[in-house]
Amino acid sequence: MKNPMIRAALVLSLALSPVAAFAHGNTTPQHGGIVQMTGETLVELVAGPDAASIFVSEEDEPVASADLTATLTVMDAAGKRQVELVPVAGNRFDAPGLKLASGAKVAVLLVNKASQGRSILAFTVK
Repeated sequence: MKNPMIRAALVLSLALSPVAAFAHGNTTPQHGGIVQMTGETLVELVAGPDAASIFVSEEDEPVASADLTATLTVMDAAGKRQVELVPVAGNRFDAPGLKLASGAKVAVLLVNKASQGRSILAFTVK
């Protein structure tokens, strides 16, 4: 490369690439579930044997479940149904008794109680 401006731009873009990849937080599941992100909001859906749970965070910081409402829309062989999630300590919501089968499609609707801001995320249970 003969043009120093092109070389500098290439070096700068390569140097900043890892920073951009982690700008919104860690997308690795922390609770053995499936992670999806919309905007700054990261949700992990965990399909347990006797309940389904979600964990909500923004940029690796837990979002208090008391500050949100959460609803699941589940589409599977049994049909389509909506389930209100129960806020639990920290950033966790539970749907006691809800068993999610492999292949089920799940939409999560989060509503911020203060601002009424909404986030919708879609999952496919593995």
